[in-house]
Amino acid sequence: MKILVISDIHYENDIMAKVIAHEDHVDKIFCCGDTSLEVDDPKLKDIDLIVKGNHDFDDRFPITITYQNILLTHGNHQFVYAGYDRLYKQAIENHCQIVLHGHTHVPTHQVINGIHFINPGAIMINRGSYGYGTYAILETDPVTVHFYHHKTFQMVDDEVLDEGLETLEEFKEIAKNYLASRK
Repeated sequence: MKILVISDIHYENDIMAKVIAHEDHVDKIFCCGDTSLEVDDPKLKDIDLIVKGNHDFDDRFPITITYQNILLTHGNHQFVYAGYDRLYKQAIENHCQIVLHGHTHVPTHQVINGIHFINPGAIMINRGSYGYGTYAILETDPVTVHFYHHKTFQMVDDEVLDEGLETLEEFKEIAKNYLASRK
């Protein structure tokens, strides 16, 4: 199955629509939250699964969805800035081999004990020196993922993903220090 994975749209509805129109060859479209829209907004009609992000104020969005062997969530409830411990546990409990999330605005693909953790980045804009948003195309059998520029639709360089991993490590350190200061 080929899945378009998007996240963190934050009202960039025109960009989201262009990405969806461009990637019309996929089997499914999943959104990892932060559309900032209502669940029944017509702009979301083409999206198969959507979860609630921390900037979605419509409580009709689910926080987490399990679809086949895929866990879909935004990541804020699992504190992804501090790492994947909670998401990993949730994936194991739900027998999932793929976890899709957003929240950090950092495109990444990490494999931990055979479980793929994929963040497509943000349609809006990513946190990185390169200054553009991304989305992902996921193939589930076998698992492969490619990341694309949100406006040019070109595959992004490995440097973007390498920078993303470095950024996540910085986030983890900041979160760890913050939590330690609250004790």
